[in-house]
Amino acid sequence: MTGERGRVPTTEELLGTWRAAAGSDADPDGRVHADRPPWDLDALVRDAADGTTALLDLGGTAPAGLDVTVVTHRTGAVGRDGATPDAGPLPFPERCVDTVLAVDAAYDPAEVARVLRPGGVLLAELRGPDDAVELYAVLGSPLPHPRRTLDACVRALLDAGLHVTAQEAWHGFVRFDDVAALVTALARGQIEAPADFSPEGYANTLLYLHLRGPAWGQPLVFTRSRLMVRAERPS
Repeated sequence: MTGERGRVPTTEELLGTWRAAAGSDADPDGRVHADRPPWDLDALVRDAADGTTALLDLGGTAPAGLDVTVVTHRTGAVGRDGATPDAGPLPFPERCVDTVLAVDAAYDPAEVARVLRPGGVLLAELRGPDDAVELYAVLGSPLPHPRRTLDACVRALLDAGLHVTAQEAWHGFVRFDDVAALVTALARGQIEAPADFSPEGYANTLLYLHLRGPAWGQPLVFTRSRLMVRAERPS
């Protein structure tokens, strides 16, 4: 990262760039390169919703154009130790929806089972326990979800009386061309930031990350980990 005529930016200039990135509404187009899981979540949602009437979207991520009634109820980020903490009861009657979609959204398997109609489907995509593990090591922060394994998610759904029909864990990589793009991802929750994160508070760490790669034209590379489960309420 250099300024005009190859001038190396000062630490204060870098910090100003990172501070602006934390509050920016602009997407860092072309500066973030994320591998994608092998499953097509939108296609799975469309398949589950086909021929049904109501879908409950817990994360606000339902694809556009679904021929069903979509009810959005944002439950917030998934709890640190699994799918259920802080999810709370859903403000809906029993057996009222055909599909529940949870992408990086807290859910209580028992509540999902309660609101699903017989034959209804839950589709969930969650960050795995080692998502961005290298970044958390540099930040000196514990992993947000160390116990959220695929087995733990499946077990919780089975305990709620649901039948798990598909499950998959996947690992890939995400690459950031510069620290500003990483800061934007942290600020937006695309990577879960430490509770006390700010560019000022982590200035030395961000400078270290800058010098580790982007200062020399190399990207920052972190593990991308995702879990996918599909479960049905028995008819």
